[in-house]
Amino acid sequence: MKILVAEDEPELLRFYKVLLEDQGYEVVATRDGQECLDAYRMGGIDLVILDHRMPRMNGMEVAKEIAAMNPSQKLLMITAYSGILDLAQKPANMKIMPKPFEVDDLLSVIGELSK
Repeated sequence: MKILVAEDEPELLRFYKVLLEDQGYEVVATRDGQECLDAYRMGGIDLVILDHRMPRMNGMEVAKEIAAMNPSQKLLMITAYSGILDLAQKPANMKIMPKPFEVDDLLSVIGELSK
């Protein structure tokens, strides 16, 4: 399974990459919304994990663009701002997970989304 991760905090991006690769996933790491979209367009992505607050494009903007390209794409937004998101804008295939999170909870959600 190939996971595309967009996270602007370098330490957290490294954490996701190491954790998910240790679980056997292939990980593409990007640092902002535009970089994420560019990587997504290369294809072969099974799951997209997004931060909400990122430079160039926020996670919701990226999610909507990806959903427009591929309505069945599985998306996971992990954000400290889950309480202020406009959920009317949320693509149908997107789950939202609050930060901070427990590693087991993250892996459980990724497991559900990979089915």
